[in-house]
Amino acid sequence: MTNTYVITGGTRGIGRGISLELLAKGHKVFALYARNTDEANKLIELAKNFPGQLICLRGDLTKEDNLEQILQQILNSAGAIQGLIHCAASGVHRPVDQLKTKHLRWTFETNVFSFHELLLGLLPILTKNSKVIGLTSAGSDRYLQQYAAVGSSKGALNSLFRHYAVELAPRDIGVSLICPGMVETDAISSFPNREERVNGARSLTPSGRLTSVEDVAQFVSYILSVEHNQFTGQTFYLDGGKSLLA
Repeated sequence: MTNTYVITGGTRGIGRGISLELLAKGHKVFALYARNTDEANKLIELAKNFPGQLICLRGDLTKEDNLEQILQQILNSAGAIQGLIHCAASGVHRPVDQLKTKHLRWTFETNVFSFHELLLGLLPILTKNSKVIGLTSAGSDRYLQQYAAVGSSKGALNSLFRHYAVELAPRDIGVSLICPGMVETDAISSFPNREERVNGARSLTPSGRLTSVEDVAQFVSYILSVEHNQFTGQTFYLDGGKSLLA
C-alpha cells in the first residue's frame, strides 16, 4: 500500500536518508527544506531510481507566508497523510555568556514553534494509525559543550511530544521520539572540537560505531509500518548503547 509522508528537513542528512528509504518502498514523500536548492535537486535526481513519488517543497517554516504556502500545497495534493517526521533542526553553538535572546528565539522558532504550526495545519488530514515522529538529542537533558540553545530547544520538543502523545491518542495518532546519538552528517560540522567529539562519542559507544543515517531511516520506516500505536509517547535510543555509559 502506498502511503504519504511529510518530512521536515527532508532533503539533507537524516531527513534525506528517511526520504530515500520511504521512496524505495514506493511511498509518496513531501520533503520540506528551507534554502539549499542544490541538495534538493540532488535528491530529485536520486528519486528517479525509486518507485515512490517525491515532491520537494521549499520554504522557511518560521515565516508565516511560507508556512501557509507549503501547507496549502500539501493539503491540495495529499488528501490524507500517514506520517509526519520532524528532522529539521538548526541553532547557535555558543557559550552561555555569548548567547543572546535572539539566538534562542531563532533556534526555538526553527526547532519547535514552526513544527507545531505545521502539525496543527496537517492534523485534519492525519489518518487513523498515522504517526508523528521527531528527532531529539542527548543534549536535551544533559550538558554538551556550547549546546545550550539547541539542547534547550530539544528539551522543549521532548515535552511537547509527550503532550502530543496523550492528547492525540484518542485520534489514533501515535507519537514517538528517536534519540540517535551523534550521527555524522553536515549538521555536526558546526560543532566546536568536532573531531574530538566524534572520536569521543565513538569510543564510548558499546557497539563500536556511531549510528548511521541508514540506521535511523530504517527504524523510522519500521515505526511507520507498525499498524498499532501502543508505543506512543516513547523515546527510542538508537545510539549503540552510548546512553548507558555517558
